[in-house]
Order: sequence, then structure tokens, then C-alpha cells
Amino acid sequence: LVGLGFPVLLGVSRKSFIAAIDPGVSPAHRLPGSLTAALAGAQAGVAALRVHDVAETVQALKVWRAIEDAR
Repeated sequence: LVGLGFPVLLGVSRKSFIAAIDPGVSPAHRLPGSLTAALAGAQAGVAALRVHDVAETVQALKVWRAIEDAR
């Protein structure tokens, strides 16, 4: 959809697919998976992210962007 020019809202915070990949992880302990999925979405060009852990996601996006800009 992004490739077709549609704005995409991505919500990945604490979702059950993270536990499917890493069984037994409770929602409270899914931040690393949530951040990874959010960064993958940002890299794919999503227009917006819906997250629970705003400060942590903003920091992860800033670091990712700085790394991308340094390339």
C-alpha cells in the first residue's frame, strides 16, 4: 500500500505476533519486539505509528534516522 502512495498507519505495540515469534513473552515485556517492528515500518515508509511506549519509540526512531543519515 505504501508503494501505491497510500498513507499507512501501523500499530505494532505489544501485539500477539511478537509472542508468536518469542513464545511466553507477556505484553509488558514486548517492547524490544515493538520497537523492532516500528523501525521496520518506518524503513518501509509508513506514514504514522501507533505506539504505547512513545518516548522509547521516538528515541529508537531518532537513532535509526541518525544511522541512516550517516550512511
